[in-house]
Amino acid sequence: MLPVRPLFKVLAAIGAVASAATWLAACQDPCVTLAQRICDCELTSAERTSCRTDRIVNQQSSTPISDADRNFCQSILDKGTCTCTALDNNDLDACGFAPEKTK
Repeated sequence: MLPVRPLFKVLAAIGAVASAATWLAACQDPCVTLAQRICDCELTSAERTSCRTDRIVNQQSSTPISDADRNFCQSILDKGTCTCTALDNNDLDACGFAPEKTK
């Protein structure tokens, strides 16, 4: 058993990390949150990791996200329509995907 003082420091450090993680999650970009929800629908851990790397990390570094994009992503999150069931049923509109319109 750890002495009381080191145990207190460990618990304080865990609390600080948990608080920081909560704060970061609350301040996260809505488009990143939406992408994470979509990636969470992948069947395996490897597919989820690949999805996050491809769709979040790589896209975020190569494609700027505008305020209009953030508002759109937030509206999808607020509706709560983007679910794994919606994606499984090919209801892409539920997650904000729309086919490109041809002229």
